[in-house]
Amino acid sequence: MILYGTQRKGGKNLALHLERGDTNEHVTVHDVRGFISEDMVEAFQEAEALSRLTRCEQFLFSLSLNPPEEEETTIDDFEDAIDKVEKALGLAEQPRVIVFHEKNGRRHCHCVWSRIYHDGEKFKALNMAFYKMKLNAVSLGLYLHHGWKIPPGFFKGKGKETNYALGEWQQAERLKENPEKLKGFFQNCWKQSDSKQSFGAALQEMGYYLARGDRRGFVAVDYQGEVYSLSRWTGVKTKELKQKLGNPQDLPHIDIARQHAESRMDSGLKQILAEKRVMFREQRKPLVQELRQMVIHQRKQRNDLIAEQNERAVREAKARAKRLPTGLSAIWAKVTGRYAEIAAELAKETENCRKRDRAEMEKLVKTHLSESRDLHKTLNFYKDEQQNAEWQLKRRMAGYINTATAPPQPEKKEETAKELQSRLQELESKITALSGDIASLQAAMASTHISDEMRGRIRQLLDRAKEMALFQQAKKKQEQQQKAEKQKAEELIQLQQQLYQILKQHEELKQKQAEQKRQIAANTAFYERIQNMQYDLNGLPLYPMRVLAPPGEAFNIKEYRETLKRESNQNLVNTVKTKPPKKQIVSTTGLSQSALTAQEALRRAGKPPRRRTGQRKPAANLKNVKLAAQFSP
Repeated sequence: MILYGTQRKGGKNLALHLERGDTNEHVTVHDVRGFISEDMVEAFQEAEALSRLTRCEQFLFSLSLNPPEEEETTIDDFEDAIDKVEKALGLAEQPRVIVFHEKNGRRHCHCVWSRIYHDGEKFKALNMAFYKMKLNAVSLGLYLHHGWKIPPGFFKGKGKETNYALGEWQQAERLKENPEKLKGFFQNCWKQSDSKQSFGAALQEMGYYLARGDRRGFVAVDYQGEVYSLSRWTGVKTKELKQKLGNPQDLPHIDIARQHAESRMDSGLKQILAEKRVMFREQRKPLVQELRQMVIHQRKQRNDLIAEQNERAVREAKARAKRLPTGLSAIWAKVTGRYAEIAAELAKETENCRKRDRAEMEKLVKTHLSESRDLHKTLNFYKDEQQNAEWQLKRRMAGYINTATAPPQPEKKEETAKELQSRLQELESKITALSGDIASLQAAMASTHISDEMRGRIRQLLDRAKEMALFQQAKKKQEQQQKAEKQKAEELIQLQQQLYQILKQHEELKQKQAEQKRQIAANTAFYERIQNMQYDLNGLPLYPMRVLAPPGEAFNIKEYRETLKRESNQNLVNTVKTKPPKKQIVSTTGLSQSALTAQEALRRAGKPPRRRTGQRKPAANLKNVKLAAQFSP
């Protein structure tokens, strides 16, 4: 099984996370060892209080144990793995808490140790040196011991390229995306491109824009404004990114890329995406309701079994206590050794009862996991279908968004300012050149009463007037070009609106077809489930069933959400805290106690035992001693 361990602090947050019943179908506190309180929050607060006596900040060591999905793992297998980890890391004597989680038809385990210990003089923190290498060795040994298929990640250079870390999974889960598919997309874009332009074009095909981040040099921004670190999602180091993409300062800032994406994302596209998500939510709603009902029923079954086992354990403990001799018969049984035999027999029966209770709970858990696994297969099918449909929709939306250019690149402010200043000076000189009427100036040129100097000045004014006329003609031509471009832009907007209407009609038709297919599939699945359903002795199904059909027209979504929230608060928040019954400690007599009892019996009979000599003598006849004690005066 995969072992993932970390040193951490924040015991209260960790305890609340492990006890969450809304994100897990079942939560079972299996064992609490070495703490005063059996509550996880109080136990971790106790460990934090002891850590104040040291300089240790990360006073907890948290370990998650994940077995293969296709293999069945028992509680004994988890306990054996935890014992091996304790032996490898030196945590055998440390306080610990074991918690089991069941989610999506799978069961995994969490074990948390306190690193604080007392060496006889003062409190210290256990050194966790090279714990990752040790956990890797223990994990490989467990795969070999159980005969499971070893994952390729154990062999150097053969790991899966699309493996994702915890932070990447959390980001994809927040965006309702498939982390493996998303990472594969970024890696394919990187492999298929050979320059910054080709890489940016590959990203824009799916609605992502290349930008410069605040803390990380190269990032990608989607139409929602979400930021993706390229070094993390592509699995490429920053040095290789700089070799292909150049200086990150040449890229637009992350805020500019966000503004560009938001400006191109109009209300129509947002409405299409929202309607698509609502449609998928309505498709999965009956299955989610069925899953909630199944979880509530399973929790009730487990609570009933725990209550029944506790009552039976009390009855059996009382019956075993009655089998122990009392009074003088107990003294005689201790003398003869019969008391020790009875105590050992009762201890063995107690252990067998504990194993029986664990086997009953394990059998019920396996049944629940099988039921949950079957239902989650259908849910995962709808989830994959939704992700694929959203991925294709994003591709079409990206094609519409990318009809414009990429985000504006950073401009050089100094050159732009100089160009504007020179252009303003030219316009001012041309405006000042316009002085007087051109016709009057031409008439003055034909007159013979003006001097040559005045004729030269008039000629200069005419030249300036011609320049101004040419400037006005160029300006008029520029206005005509702008008007033509504006008309083309309006025509393009009309075409885009027509395209949007066509896309909307297409999506509505696809939605109707998908709704019809979903109804047929839901009815088929319902009848198949009815035919293969298991019934109890009363002829009722094992858990309530509901028809997988969409709600009617008079469905009140507000009332439904309030009811769902109320049921979640009442049923899903309560965690199941179970623990196998503890071994009952039965007191047994020792040799010294038996000897003292025999000496006391001889003393009361008036025949004190003789002191030992060098030669061993046979033991006194206790039967005669007892008779003599009865008839003595």
